[in-house]
Amino acid sequence: MFSSQLDRARHPLTGRLRGFVLGTILMIAAAAALVSPRTTAATLWVAALGFAASALWRRDIDWKELRPGPVALSLAAFFGYALLSATWAAHPSITVEKACLGMLAAAAAMLVVGLLRQETRPNLVHMGEGAILGMLLGVAFLAVEVFGDQPIKLAVYRALALQPADLKPAVFFTWKDNYLQSISPEDLTRNMTDAALFLWPAIMAALGVWWRLGRPIALVLVAAATATIMCSRHASSQLALLVGFAAFALSCLSLRWAWRTMVAGWFGICLAVLPLVFLAYKAELHEAEWLYLSARHRVIIWNYTAEKTLESPWYGIGANQTYLLGPSLEADIPDFKTNPLARTLSIHAHNMYLQTWFELGLAGALLLAAAGFFLLRAIRDLGPRLQPYGFATFASCAAMVATSYGMWQVWLVTSLGLTAVLFALGAQCLNGDAHPEQTDN
Repeated sequence: MFSSQLDRARHPLTGRLRGFVLGTILMIAAAAALVSPRTTAATLWVAALGFAASALWRRDIDWKELRPGPVALSLAAFFGYALLSATWAAHPSITVEKACLGMLAAAAAMLVVGLLRQETRPNLVHMGEGAILGMLLGVAFLAVEVFGDQPIKLAVYRALALQPADLKPAVFFTWKDNYLQSISPEDLTRNMTDAALFLWPAIMAALGVWWRLGRPIALVLVAAATATIMCSRHASSQLALLVGFAAFALSCLSLRWAWRTMVAGWFGICLAVLPLVFLAYKAELHEAEWLYLSARHRVIIWNYTAEKTLESPWYGIGANQTYLLGPSLEADIPDFKTNPLARTLSIHAHNMYLQTWFELGLAGALLLAAAGFFLLRAIRDLGPRLQPYGFATFASCAAMVATSYGMWQVWLVTSLGLTAVLFALGAQCLNGDAHPEQTDN
């Protein structure tokens, strides 16, 4: 498309058509996730189907390369155990639905990652360009919305003549005589999630695809994403961004210590989250005026969830059962509607590690720890050039799910899957020597 790496004589348009098509799909997927996170599930499925269809027309696929490795097998074990938890869950159908969707998202991501490892350099360039352009478009949209009080959404919603009943949650929208006056900045919090998660893969793609413009484009991405996220209302994305920067800096100083720190931190948060939560509550962080009100409320939710976890610590109550148990408990709290710091369970723990303990017990926590360890080991095996980006991406994801959304929300699960796809693409682009001898089919 734009890269000077492409030899048009050796790789004619007909041979590069697959790269154009798949690159366009990835561009739309990245941009759509930033503009509307609820579309992430659909775009991941479309990307997986596109790559699968492309593979059927190729003659150079080594199907043995698609055999599941330790990462895929550990994820299958985790989601398989979540599916098994339906046998003791109070509402099995919800558990089955969420476990199957999680397994499907992981399988789709692993399929695309496996096929990317066998792509030709010209097609990788086109796909990388698509991912970069998608990220640039998405971040530009978010910047306009954050710094301009969401003029694009306002214009679109007004043009569509949407009514109060059409937009949820209602608290985010201000109306006067059925005319939409303003949208709360809180409506953009989900969008910031993918802006933080996609940043490092996009940087890798820019550096690997555009040799001359790669660094300026990467700096623009970092500056725009950082300014937009830090000026937003989503503290979890801000934390993920800062943790990612810290992991990258540590990796640049010492890959060995970055590996040790990441492994120790991962096992610590997966297995020691209960005592950490109890310590936070005992330290009265929920009373700390310097914390956001939402953060103080999370400390209360975490503590109550941890207490309920001790009632069934070995195998939990079943995947996604908090979604039903939380509202039923809140109904018995008389001051829940008026007291923002009421002692509640909520519909999820706002912490993936704690929610895993509560719903899947120690067994689930061990399986989650194992999956993360094998993923970290795969990052360590990438080589010195790619490891800092891998550790930064992993750290950003780990920090994001520690304080934000429910672990079974489909848009979040597919966002993590799409992050893995974009990272694999960025790694192949930055490697620079991915199957350079192959020709396109």
